[in-house]
Amino acid sequence: MKPVETSRQQGFSLLEAIVALVILAGSCMALFAWINSSLVQLQRAELYVDAGPAIASISQYLKSVDLAQRPEGTFRSGDITVDWAATVIEQDVSRPATYGGSNFTLSLYDVKLTPYSATRALPPLHTRVVNYRLKPGLPDPSDGL
Repeated sequence: MKPVETSRQQGFSLLEAIVALVILAGSCMALFAWINSSLVQLQRAELYVDAGPAIASISQYLKSVDLAQRPEGTFRSGDITVDWAATVIEQDVSRPATYGGSNFTLSLYDVKLTPYSATRALPPLHTRVVNYRLKPGLPDPSDGL
């Protein structure tokens, strides 16, 4: 009796090759999506780094602006421009005379800062700023009195 010969397969079948290519394509798509999102986050981080000094500058600038008279504006620092808009939270609050009184009225503002460059914009940032003004009827200290 002759021994039964088994056929030996050499290489991959077409179905195995297609399955391998589908797995490879899916892996590559996931890898490229991850790389793309990482690059987008890197660009956003670079813009935040560039905008940091401008945001610090406008924070100092807003302390010197009377937000009741000028509730919005634009501030430019280098390549970064920051649009700002102030909304009143509390206006003209003063300390009662029973607690020693005060010569100033205070106002609290919510300020929305929107930094952007020539190519990209960042999401708006919110901060609060306290403005103070001399009470009406009191002598102005800059008059030398």
